[in-house]
Amino acid sequence: MLTVYLVEDDPLIAQHVREALNQTARLRCVGHAARLAQAREELPSLRPDVLLSDLGLPDGDGTELIAELSAAPAIEGVWHPHILVFSVFGDEIRVLRAIEAGADGYFLKGCTTEELVVAVEQAARGESPISPAIARQLLKRFEGRAEPAPVEPAPPDALDLLGLDTDPGFDTGLGLDGPLVASRHEVTALEVQVLRLVAQGFVPEEIAERLGLSERGVALEVRNVYRKLQLSQRTDRHAGR
Repeated sequence: MLTVYLVEDDPLIAQHVREALNQTARLRCVGHAARLAQAREELPSLRPDVLLSDLGLPDGDGTELIAELSAAPAIEGVWHPHILVFSVFGDEIRVLRAIEAGADGYFLKGCTTEELVVAVEQAARGESPISPAIARQLLKRFEGRAEPAPVEPAPPDALDLLGLDTDPGFDTGLGLDGPLVASRHEVTALEVQVLRLVAQGFVPEEIAERLGLSERGVALEVRNVYRKLQLSQRTDRHAGR
């Protein structure tokens, strides 16, 4: 059973989400905080599989908590939650800040209970759930750039510079079964295609059929976009930009 911790200051929404999660035998909401301070205090002891967090909290922005958890070493080497934003805010700035801070997925309030449950389970599998509105915001991020870059493996020393290990789930652009090396930070043409179809409202099964991918492959393409945004942010910090 997957455990979820909810950060949400609206009591009615919090009650609805907790009931929705607990109605599913596969999920259990093990805690809820209406403020960041309470979440910071309880999370290390509860150690949920997934943190489901709003952004606008009475004592700060949920992005602060996401950044703290993402930057901190895993507690005793065994706990680091998957982080899913659940917010009413869908503007480009907030979306990008949350993703760059380390969010694994971003879902807008107003989705159905079923969609929320699926998103939590996707996040727990290491995927990056995304709603059409968020996909449109990410596409805006790439507007004005040159054609999406073809993928080339990053040099090993670049990975060392970032302190990153090779990730078998990180698409190389050479196919999902290709050599296990990380790619550059630029999005690929295939990643943009996936985002465009998500933005148009196609579900993963439909996108997979259109692009000749598996549903898992579609999920990995979205995850790659999130990871590249996060890597780009880390590189900027490392370079002092």
